[in-house]
Amino acid sequence: MTKQPLQKLFDAMYHGKLSFHDFLQSPVEQNYEVARGSTPGSRTLFKPKENLKTYHRFLNLLLFELLPINERVVFSYRKGFNAVNAVQKHTQSKHFFQTDIKSFFDSIDRSLTQKTILAGEEYCPIEDLHEHIDRIVDLVCVGDSIPVGLPASAPLSNAVLVNFDNEIERFCTQRDLIYSRYADDIIISGQKHENLLGLETLVQEKLHQFCSEKFFIHYGKTRFFQVGGKVKILGMMILPTGKISVDTKKKNDLEVLIHFYLNNNDRFKDMINKTKKHSENNKELSESDYIAYLSGNINYVDSIDPDYTDKLRRKFGSTTIDILKHSSFSKEQ
Repeated sequence: MTKQPLQKLFDAMYHGKLSFHDFLQSPVEQNYEVARGSTPGSRTLFKPKENLKTYHRFLNLLLFELLPINERVVFSYRKGFNAVNAVQKHTQSKHFFQTDIKSFFDSIDRSLTQKTILAGEEYCPIEDLHEHIDRIVDLVCVGDSIPVGLPASAPLSNAVLVNFDNEIERFCTQRDLIYSRYADDIIISGQKHENLLGLETLVQEKLHQFCSEKFFIHYGKTRFFQVGGKVKILGMMILPTGKISVDTKKKNDLEVLIHFYLNNNDRFKDMINKTKKHSENNKELSESDYIAYLSGNINYVDSIDPDYTDKLRRKFGSTTIDILKHSSFSKEQ
């Protein structure tokens, strides 16, 4: 790899359409908007303005997406992969452990961000990375953490845990266990219950040892479960056959929503409004927003269980479901 100065790479990318001086000097706090959820406990999202979004895309391409991750176990924020892949690894297991990292993004501080970036220096083409590291950290952190919603946060959140992922994978291999991670969700499974004993303590210790003293597992969301009970991981069900499907409640809600869409527009909109998952600060939805919400739900279940989508086609009609999937169905009034 031939390394070059950051400015040369920037100018080669944008050919004078953007200013490298602005990249280095423009106030970051003026280049994003804060969107706070309307319900208690909802996340605060940061919406980048166009110039900051462009800077993040540039850094993603030349730096953050090149940082080392363990691709065997991490499936979040990767092109061509999703949560289904993280669950798929566990379909033949009988015993399961699941937890997540409390306040994950908020716990990725500036120090860990800088350490992670510099650890991947050999994989990026930037010659003078050390010279610009403070500004790069400024561009991706708000306060003392990387925020949810900025483009660089996703690849960085994968990379900060690479040493932890490698260590947990090594441990699981020795214990005949299977490990996968999706963002802050940690899943470990195996054939024997005794092989999972002590995982709460071990995972917490390894987070501190291999990543950050600020990382703590969420004990309220930590659970052990096994085949014979309800095997639900990341909102998906592992059926006794090993097939992955959508939770029954999700299926029922979707079928009711499609029914109201076809037969009662007011009930259709009211059902969506009551979920409050679609809105920010109770903003009013447009007609296209309602259709996009339904389309997103159909595409979500289709990505998990295409056979269930076929069931929807048989129940509501192939044309209805296929057009809704593409968000272009225009209901006759």
